Amino acid sequence: MSYAIILFAFLCGFAMDLVWTLAIDAIQMRRPIMAANMSALIYLCTVVSTVLIVEKAASAVVAYIIGGWVGTYVIVRWRTRQSVSTPSSSTNK
Repeated sequence: MSYAIILFAFLCGFAMDLVWTLAIDAIQMRRPIMAANMSALIYLCTVVSTVLIVEKAASAVVAYIIGGWVGTYVIVRWRTRQSVSTPSSSTNK
């Protein structure tokens, strides 16, 4: 299996988790066009993973899963830092 395919699989897994988070944000912010665009990208990443599984490209599937794990870690870490650095806007009433 070529390293390019494995790298592509990793990047698709990584991108899917980033796009997933953007889709959730778009839904929560009531931005239907953005949410629909992110949904389409999620489907594209899902097609890639399906092709990898059907083709029995085990190492690429593993790379896809690892990419997803790294993507989740990065986005949660980023959001945690963002929420810590942004002061709370709540007020006592």
